[in-house]
Amino acid sequence: MPEDKPAHSHRGRRGPEFLHVPWTLTDLLVMVISWIGIQVVLILALGFLAGYVPAIREFLDGVKDGEILNLFALDMVDALAGLGVIWLFLRKYRVGIRSLGWRPFDPGKAILYIVGILLFFVVASALLLWLVSKLVPGFNADQAQDNAFIESAAQNRNLALIALVLIPPILEETIFRGFMFPVMARNWGVVWGAIGSSVVFGLAHFQANISLYTFLLGLLLCFMYVKLKSIWPGIALHMLNNYLAFLALSAK
Repeated sequence: MPEDKPAHSHRGRRGPEFLHVPWTLTDLLVMVISWIGIQVVLILALGFLAGYVPAIREFLDGVKDGEILNLFALDMVDALAGLGVIWLFLRKYRVGIRSLGWRPFDPGKAILYIVGILLFFVVASALLLWLVSKLVPGFNADQAQDNAFIESAAQNRNLALIALVLIPPILEETIFRGFMFPVMARNWGVVWGAIGSSVVFGLAHFQANISLYTFLLGLLLCFMYVKLKSIWPGIALHMLNNYLAFLALSAK
């Protein structure tokens, strides 16, 4: 991976210097469309080939039946597609992974932030969901999360943990905090960049109560990135949050 170089000059850049990335809002749009497009094309191609290749048909049947190995394979393709598209932008601008927030950090300071933010998040998310349930008719704060890996965890708990606790935080923090948040912050300011990237992060979870929950989490992860100048503590907090959620959902 090439060494980091200073970000391209940009009029009206805002926020801390470490958030001044070279890619643009147009690049961000292209990245999102490409990431989604790869997944759509793959599913369409597999659906077409399933009519001719028995192994592919069996694979897709396994996905429909909740076979965890099949689900995990698709999950890995999703992650690799997202990270692969971002890697192309790093190559385009000749910058390294430090531009995505993959930087060293102070472990002691990070632990304090992780513990404090997690405790705040537990209380604040409960209050937020309760408030919205009172203000918005039909909003169900207790709606169960629909997750195929949770339902299939009994087949292979370790694989479910990897798919839910390890992979998503690395992928999502790299995309939403490492790639999306800085370019929004550079153009709109840190606060609006955090709000914008957190809105997209929430909507990406496709369920009202979970979207609200993850929107708040996204704001706190942006805050921690700004304070610690690295997304690694955010990845750790995200993993811890997902692990606690995994334990809670598995117990039901």
